[in-house]
Amino acid sequence: MTSRHLCLLLLTLLAPLAVVAQDPKQEVNNQMWEAARKGDAVAVTAALDKGADVNAKFRYGTTALFKAAERGHTEVVKVLLARGADASVKDTFYGATAMGWALDNDHVEVVRAILDKDGSTVTQVLMQGARQGKAQLVEMAVAKGGLKPDALTSAYAAVMDDKEKAAIAEMLKKAGATPPLVLDAATLQSYVGRFTPETGAEIVFSVKEGRLFATPGPQQPIAMMALDKTTFKPAAFDGIVVTFTLEGEKVTGMTLKQGANTTVFKRVEEPKP
Repeated sequence: MTSRHLCLLLLTLLAPLAVVAQDPKQEVNNQMWEAARKGDAVAVTAALDKGADVNAKFRYGTTALFKAAERGHTEVVKVLLARGADASVKDTFYGATAMGWALDNDHVEVVRAILDKDGSTVTQVLMQGARQGKAQLVEMAVAKGGLKPDALTSAYAAVMDDKEKAAIAEMLKKAGATPPLVLDAATLQSYVGRFTPETGAEIVFSVKEGRLFATPGPQQPIAMMALDKTTFKPAAFDGIVVTFTLEGEKVTGMTLKQGANTTVFKRVEEPKP
């Protein structure tokens, strides 16, 4: 064996040791992640005691709390939260939080644990419960408290026309929810039509059984809730606000605001028969 071959062999054998020696923190963080994935609360605690960073970031910016919440490992979630895990962290792929993963996977006790620690997620829990007809989630959010009146109204709007969700509607009314603003038929009819942006898909507005619906492109119609005479939001979720533009009494367009982004739409004049 030549001296060069011997050096290569030594480098190959020693490389893993060098990596560990260079970054022992990452090694103990990885131990915490793996324990969280398996649902081993004892091993998670041990890794934290060794110096693991409870908010260490892994693939797509996720943390150990994400993995435990996704898998439904309630005891691990409780350990991580007690040791300072930040429940508000969002991943870089979906923009979701640990609460979002717990809700989407129907891990009710994990949802409860995170909500107990982070009350800022109470509206998210309420709306998911209302949309999906999960009374336990709605009850949990109402019991937590801190819900704003408009959140209760939005939740009520999401369930009020569904007979199978009558019990949830009653629960929301007892919590202080009031029915959404009702506009007259003529006003709603004035918003019916096609609206197009400079770029992107058009939105078609229609009226059914006294309610305004928005249909973006090929998607399913979305029930809208009036905030005032010209402003609406989706009844089932937050984050989008639509405001119609009037010139005199004529509706000429609308703006759609989503977060920091605002898109202007023009009304398409349909040819007269």
